[in-house]
Amino acid sequence: MKIPPELYLKFAKDIEPEIFENKTPKFHLDVLKFIDGEDQYKAVVIFRGSAKTTLLNKIYVVSRLYFYAEPFIMIASANDTKAKLFVEAIKNSIDKAAAKGYAIERGKIWNKDRIEVVVNRGKKDRNGNDIERTCHVVSLSSGQDPRGANIDNMRPTLIIVDDLESKDGQFPVGNKASRQKLRGWFYADLLPAVHPTRGKVVVLGTILHEDSILNNIVNNENIEETNKQGWQHIKIPIIENGASAWPSRFPLSRIKAIQNQLVSKGLANEFYQEYMCAAIDPQRAIFKREYFRYFERVEYDIGAEPETLNITDGVNIRTLQIRKAINLTLGGEKIELAKCQIFTTIDLASANGRDQTAMITSAVDSKNRIFIIDISAGHWTPFEKSVEIIRIFQIFGCTRIGIEKAGMQNDFFYTIDIIQKMTGVHLPIDQLSHGGKAKNTRISNLEPYYRTGQIYHNASIDSSTELEAQLLSFDSEVESKEDDLMDALAYLQQYIVGREFDEPEYEDEDYEGAEAWA
Repeated sequence: MKIPPELYLKFAKDIEPEIFENKTPKFHLDVLKFIDGEDQYKAVVIFRGSAKTTLLNKIYVVSRLYFYAEPFIMIASANDTKAKLFVEAIKNSIDKAAAKGYAIERGKIWNKDRIEVVVNRGKKDRNGNDIERTCHVVSLSSGQDPRGANIDNMRPTLIIVDDLESKDGQFPVGNKASRQKLRGWFYADLLPAVHPTRGKVVVLGTILHEDSILNNIVNNENIEETNKQGWQHIKIPIIENGASAWPSRFPLSRIKAIQNQLVSKGLANEFYQEYMCAAIDPQRAIFKREYFRYFERVEYDIGAEPETLNITDGVNIRTLQIRKAINLTLGGEKIELAKCQIFTTIDLASANGRDQTAMITSAVDSKNRIFIIDISAGHWTPFEKSVEIIRIFQIFGCTRIGIEKAGMQNDFFYTIDIIQKMTGVHLPIDQLSHGGKAKNTRISNLEPYYRTGQIYHNASIDSSTELEAQLLSFDSEVESKEDDLMDALAYLQQYIVGREFDEPEYEDEDYEGAEAWA
């Protein structure tokens, strides 16, 4: 019987309530569900400070032992000390579970690097069959022969790879030769050690280098090495969609303080890599940290009552409270948004559902400065996408709304057309096309705008950090897997190239509404 991962958390909380000092974040459950799925090879890229080791060893591993009597678990890490500490954490959890009366306890072997665990000692099922099981957990450091850790010629049924890569030690990730040696051991020695039919490998860590094993798995850089295993992965940055992944432990104010501290020490790249999960190669990056310029904030009309707007497609309904944006502040300067051209450009999520729909709203003033005033993204339904577009339009009074038309998104265009008719909001929608230009080319063409200081980010919204992470990790020679915000911004060029923005607004006859091309 399949055990829902929610029970893993309940079990862990009962035996060790002290590890739940902060409210359990949603992403912990997401990670448990992901790694407990059926696929054999799993990779999780996660931000520093996410309690990943507690999640893996004190919750996942102990739960696999208790609920499934996992026969043979191997814990691999960067060095012997760290790997043994992981086993020690498992030992402590098992002792606490036994003290609470759970049917899991020490076996005959209880060493620093190898333990035997007995589940359901002396118990039988309703048919009188013996259900006592003996399980094994061993530790392994990078470079160590995994065959030496085998139990009675049995291969591991679960290999946990936690913080395999390190900035120092035997295989420092900053050294190319060391990375190659570690990669050779990982693919040639560790992975073949797993049980061929029932085994699973879970790799979890933070991004420490753009050529790291973890980053290459996630981005499929080495097709020969990674795709033949069929890796599945998820990525969890500390900020997503402008919100903290773990608000009770990392409120946005604390994240900003961490970022500011690292930036002040010249370690901005470390923040984006280890907290935003963005692998950055300074030698290949075309967008530089020093290119980013900022305005302070958008100001809203707080003197008037917010406008209430009900949005419906005939089935769903959403109520919005709208305050109009009136100015943005840049130093001592106040720039009236009514005197700017305002464009929202939208990159729709692909049909496979892995990426997000991204919406970037930019104000362009008479000096041709580009101010990114709003960023939003999400895994939205067609109705939710439409609500978000109307929210943006009502707040900022967009001159044009450009939407990438994708063949699989006709359901969205139909929905937004229906909503306009039922809600009475007329959206100035344009169809955007890549025009035969590759995505990387479109994104690369943003570089001159950044290099010349023409683009300003909104310092008051945390989703600016997400956009910056994508830009800094962008490599024009590699197909990016994390580019939704960049791609939405790149579509802005269809409105601004070759134009001066003291021109009048578009005339009505240029408008081609959604109903004309849905």
